[in-house]
Amino acid sequence: MTYEEFLNVLKDLGSAITATFGNFCEVAISDVDKPEAILYIFNGHVTGREVGDSLDPRDLERVAMSADGYYINYHKEGRKSDLKSSTLTFEAFGHRIAFCINCDISYFKLINNFVGDFLDTGVISEEPKEELSMEESVKEAVIAVGKPVNLMNKADRLEVIRILDKQGMLKMQKSIATIAKMLCVSRYTVYNYLGELGIK
Repeated sequence: MTYEEFLNVLKDLGSAITATFGNFCEVAISDVDKPEAILYIFNGHVTGREVGDSLDPRDLERVAMSADGYYINYHKEGRKSDLKSSTLTFEAFGHRIAFCINCDISYFKLINNFVGDFLDTGVISEEPKEELSMEESVKEAVIAVGKPVNLMNKADRLEVIRILDKQGMLKMQKSIATIAKMLCVSRYTVYNYLGELGIK
């Protein structure tokens, strides 16, 4: 496979994703080391970008966050909207390629707020929620590490998991899913981290 063929595969994948999820979903394919970085973009109206645009410092920071291959399901404020995003990076043919998916969630948040208000009965449940205590534990572990999640590297995320293991939190139901969500990585990555730390 050549560099051009590899880009064509990514281009076809980007086209398929945006055709499937609609106009609120953008895919941008960029050569990170080029000044005019964006090679292809689908539904560029989501962020107001177009082919030939450069990556701003925030974009480059997110590429750095995906240095182990991907930075999945994170939130960011776009130039024109509220976004839910994922970034995958590839080292291919001497190039660093970023494949970024940006979904405009502004309308979905409005719908969520409406549904939440509609379903609210004013009754406060007295039953403790296991997921909530797990989330609080992750937040405390992040504070202990001393970095916000969006600035964490792999070593920082490993330390968060090490802290949670010492607290016995990894034995809780849905712990892996909660950790993955709050550290903005995939469950597969969390399981890899557990393996590296020797945690069963």
